[in-house]
Amino acid sequence: MTASAAVEEPASAIDAPAGRRASLWGRGGPVLVAAFAGFLVFHRLGTPHALVWDETYYAKDAWAFLHYGVEHNWRVGTNGEPANLYFIAGHPVAGLAGGGEWAAHPPLGKWLIAAGMAVFGSGPFGFRCAAGAAGVLAVLLLARIARRLTGSTVLGCAAGLLLALDGSWLVSSRASMLDIFLLVWVLAGFGCLVADRDRTRDALSARPDSGRLGGPFVWHGWRLAAGVCFGLACATKWSGVYVLVFFWVLALIWDGNARKDAGAVRPWRGVFKLDLLPSVIQVWVVAGVVYLASWWGWFASGTPLQKALFGQNVPGFQRRWAEAHPSGLWPSFLDPLRSLWHYHAMTLDFHSGVTQANPAQSWPWQWPVLGHPAVMWRTSVPQGRDGCGAAKCVSEISHLGTPAIWWFSVVALLGMVVCAFAARDWRAAAVVGGYLASWLPWFPAALAAGRCTPPTRCRCCPSRSSRSSCSSTASPPPTGTGRCRACCSAPPAPPTSRSSR
Repeated sequence: MTASAAVEEPASAIDAPAGRRASLWGRGGPVLVAAFAGFLVFHRLGTPHALVWDETYYAKDAWAFLHYGVEHNWRVGTNGEPANLYFIAGHPVAGLAGGGEWAAHPPLGKWLIAAGMAVFGSGPFGFRCAAGAAGVLAVLLLARIARRLTGSTVLGCAAGLLLALDGSWLVSSRASMLDIFLLVWVLAGFGCLVADRDRTRDALSARPDSGRLGGPFVWHGWRLAAGVCFGLACATKWSGVYVLVFFWVLALIWDGNARKDAGAVRPWRGVFKLDLLPSVIQVWVVAGVVYLASWWGWFASGTPLQKALFGQNVPGFQRRWAEAHPSGLWPSFLDPLRSLWHYHAMTLDFHSGVTQANPAQSWPWQWPVLGHPAVMWRTSVPQGRDGCGAAKCVSEISHLGTPAIWWFSVVALLGMVVCAFAARDWRAAAVVGGYLASWLPWFPAALAAGRCTPPTRCRCCPSRSSRSSCSSTASPPPTGTGRCRACCSAPPAPPTSRSSR
């Protein structure tokens, strides 16, 4: 108690200004780095005046969300025309086709893009500004999280600055796509778990009964916030579930170590008895509720609520599937959930069946060394325009990370592995585990695709460029369990830039 009282004594008058300066620098430093990132992102954000890469899907889907609450079909061919021309010219209605549209990813990211369009219009700046704001927020979050992990404002700001100088981050932040939103929610969820870890250890050390069998019950408020963030990540892209699984397990390991360090007898018994069930509710149940809530527009589609909110009545893709396929087991009021389940089954079947070769694709083992960056947009520039001094120039956007950062990060990652195992550093273990949880799950599909020759895609709506021909109640044709064998025996599908990743 004497040592505790000594530690908790207020700082002297001499130390107070230094403490205030440190606190100001700890908050202001990451904000300055984020402001620099914001300049890089928002400078000429409306350029090019075109739909870049998968903006051809997400920008138009976001516009449909604003006007219908769900994705709407478009008049598109293999290159997205004529809908893209109408959309970028400011006449999106002219590019619409009939009915609800199938989408390969959950709706949250497109709702965020739609929010930017609601404020700044449907032009290039409008449909990119939400991604830009998310990119800046990612820099701020990383700087603050790194500062909390290391206790150093300099290291925290350095982490944020390295992200702001990365080409991959910059391109993702300046394009209306989903990956930057996924990054933000994963970072936010991890930051909540780090805060929860610190609060848990402080609470256990302050409890007089921490040494009893299993230790006392501790409320994890920040873990509830983490469940919300990871639910938002999964509602942006399904790949968020990989990091959700890892960080949930890691949080339980942190609980066990916290109880052990607090002197609890049989600390892991306390984890299974006091932490496991609450963590399932706070993380998995909360994330599931958040995920379902992100589909509210789809649930409302085809109902009077959609008519009242949007003045339209367009059922979402597969929204009425259950009505056309009644069940003798489930009551009719569960029809919307049955339809959503079927929609998800179709989408999962699509993702697992993407085996078509793509000239722009790169394999997971190439990612850390930037083995095959994608050219996302390219156009010819005539002499005298945009600084072109030659007879003909080419302008392009390439999704290429900064080589100096990425290549040295491989060495840094190996160093973190050593720290995690040799020094048993929990921070290094969290970083390495999060990296692997985001990377390794892509290997099985990549290896399976590599064994399929010639690679094709054999599913309903083989590419989103032709999905407008699918009816809202279409079902994928049976292909059997031998996905690779069945696909290889089918005629090749037309190439597309779309990938399940």
